[in-house]
Amino acid sequence: MQNYSTNDDLASICRFAIAVSLAFTYPLPFIGTRDGILDLFSVSDEMQTSTNLNILSLVVLSVITSLASNFKDLGLVNAVGGGALGTAVVFVFPSIMFVYAVTSLKEVSFWLKFESFMCLMLMAVGITMGIIGVTTVVTDIEQ
Repeated sequence: MQNYSTNDDLASICRFAIAVSLAFTYPLPFIGTRDGILDLFSVSDEMQTSTNLNILSLVVLSVITSLASNFKDLGLVNAVGGGALGTAVVFVFPSIMFVYAVTSLKEVSFWLKFESFMCLMLMAVGITMGIIGVTTVVTDIEQ
């Protein structure tokens, strides 16, 4: 195991501090995830009662907890998640937003169409680089 000694008092204090930090900051991204799921499935405001939100929270928390308890290598999770989400934030989402904005215009010039096409090409290059990066990380960790 590549970890600090359990006899190291400073490392134990750091572990405790990280646990406290996780316990008090976890609700922020969790509520965002839960609300994102509600938006993804277009759940109406009438269906978002306290009971339904609590049930959804328990289901999502159970899924996340069961997945987390089965992962042994957090470095792999961090690398794959960072590579995939980083690629999406830098290359995919801006390209999609720009192309959607251009297609919603009534009159589109040749250059805007060309720029939209180039954005899609840049998105494809970014996705390819992300796949290569994630594949490299996964194969390096498995060895």
